[in-house]
Amino acid sequence: MGAKESSLELKTRRVIYKYILKNPGIHERELSRRIKIPLSTIDYHLYYLKRKELVLTKTDGHYTLLYASGKVGEKDKKILAVLRQKAPRKIIIFLLLNTFSFHRDICSSIGLAPSTTSFHLNKLVELDLITKNERGRETLYKINEPEYISDLIITYKKSFLDNAVNRFVDTWADIHPRHLRKQKKKK
Repeated sequence: MGAKESSLELKTRRVIYKYILKNPGIHERELSRRIKIPLSTIDYHLYYLKRKELVLTKTDGHYTLLYASGKVGEKDKKILAVLRQKAPRKIIIFLLLNTFSFHRDICSSIGLAPSTTSFHLNKLVELDLITKNERGRETLYKINEPEYISDLIITYKKSFLDNAVNRFVDTWADIHPRHLRKQKKKK
């Protein structure tokens, strides 16, 4: 039995590891809620998994995000960390479906106050996930690398538990059937 297999002998530890593997970027409390294991038990097993280098953590603002070691690249971690947040995810999905959009259109579509929307848009610009172009007194936004980001959303769609993500995947499949076929061939 290899080191990894022996480290995952316990059923609870195996469940935790497999869930992190399928849901990269999940945070501890969300993991605890979804698999219905107390947070103290999660902490105990995560300490062991991190010590054995099977799981690694990355702090992103208020959250400590969990990843299976060696399974997700740095670029994907950066994008998944943003997609795990509801407001930025709504903005990204809107911009993927509405290539060039004004601030006011984004606000009205996602239902956030203009100042809150601006805050999230500025963070997405800083992370180089979107680009903004000034058009007179208005600002136009677009997604950088839409195929790459949509591919991540499609790959991990089950991990988001969000109807907006499901609707996006269906709509994206209608708009870009060739891209989706490439995705299916990869599996």
